Amino acid sequence: MRTNKLFTSQYKELFLPLIVEQLFLTLIGNFNVFLFSLFNDQMVAAIGISDQLLNIFAMITNIVVLGASILIIQNADKSRIEYVKSILKESVILNLIIALLIVLSVFLFNKNLLQLMQTPKELLDETSIYIRVVSLSIVFLAMTSLMLASLRAFGYVKNAVSVSVLNTVLVIIGNSLIVILNLGGISYIAVATLLARLLGMIITFLTLKKNIPELFIIDKPFKKLPLKKEILSLGIPSAMEQISYNFSQTIITAIIASLGTIAVSSKIYTQTITSFIFSIGVAAGVSGNLIIGNLYREKNFEKIEDFGIMNTNKISLIAAGINLILALFGNYIVKIFTTNPDIMEIVRNLLFFQILLDPMRVSNEILVNSLNVLKDVKYPVMVGIITTYALVIPLSYLAVNKLGMGLQSVWIVFIIDESLRRLLFTKRFKSGKWIKLNEVEDGQKI
Repeated sequence: MRTNKLFTSQYKELFLPLIVEQLFLTLIGNFNVFLFSLFNDQMVAAIGISDQLLNIFAMITNIVVLGASILIIQNADKSRIEYVKSILKESVILNLIIALLIVLSVFLFNKNLLQLMQTPKELLDETSIYIRVVSLSIVFLAMTSLMLASLRAFGYVKNAVSVSVLNTVLVIIGNSLIVILNLGGISYIAVATLLARLLGMIITFLTLKKNIPELFIIDKPFKKLPLKKEILSLGIPSAMEQISYNFSQTIITAIIASLGTIAVSSKIYTQTITSFIFSIGVAAGVSGNLIIGNLYREKNFEKIEDFGIMNTNKISLIAAGINLILALFGNYIVKIFTTNPDIMEIVRNLLFFQILLDPMRVSNEILVNSLNVLKDVKYPVMVGIITTYALVIPLSYLAVNKLGMGLQSVWIVFIIDESLRRLLFTKRFKSGKWIKLNEVEDGQKI
């Protein structure tokens, strides 16, 4: 009974603003795809390929953000403010170093990476410009994510959402002006994105300083704590699961690119149409993390397990229902993005596959988030790497390049993978092995 009340009251207060935030974050991607489609399907493919690589680079900086977020959530109390300040200081230093290395790598090897992605030759030059410019914004995104995580952990969820939405609107306005006023092509869109993300980071900084000024009071030297190691020990496994997934998507995009621009555009349009469903899973995962963090500080491990499974099951059912509606009306929705009959036919078929795929994906997002915040960070990445490289990539390559089964076969592989991962993550969460991990580390906390 208590768990049900927790789900309906405290959860609702967290979930509703967070789903608004996630939907706006998704909107930027969808709106950009729509804007780019006003040029042509080739621009959609070019930016889609670039963003696949940029997502991997963002995941690398997210190593620090995830590790720091776990520590901040578990110590989000004014009595622990000095400890949180030390976490943020070490995180900023680590992120600056990582971001610098990423930008240097992109500027030196961008065309090599794009060629590995099987980028069509006619798209290579424009894609190269876009990825170099937008890569400069990776550090802005990392710092913004770190500050937003701090706001949420200390209970300023609505403030974090407001800032996140504003940041998204800035990017949309910039890109819209470029396209609608015909001010330039893909390079101008990249510059607009870069400037909007810089401004967004500044706004987030000012919001954090206003709401938690204690974080910026330096009345004594920072304690020299071994936090870099702890941040990385939590962040690397947490981020590796996401990096592995995104890297596999990059390889699969390269496999799909071998089928031509129509296949790549079909993949992007399908994922654009259904992307807000995954946003529901992200919002549910973040909301669940904050509640689990509170229960963790109370040492209420039994309620953590009950809540985690309930959260997963309810959001999974919601995802299935929404996907069914999208599939039934897919014929009308896809016309918003393209009139190419070949692309439209493929997308309509893939939307029905999404009815099985997305409930599994959102379930795994929630379960992995729950395990990570409880410091059970190694198991999800181990499962993710094994299933990705022993199952998803080999089967996708076999289906597309050897058997000539087309894009739909890749979606079948996705469904098998996500279903297997949900089974394994659910079993792990119910096993309670994360309790022992936290019991061991409680005595080490400063």
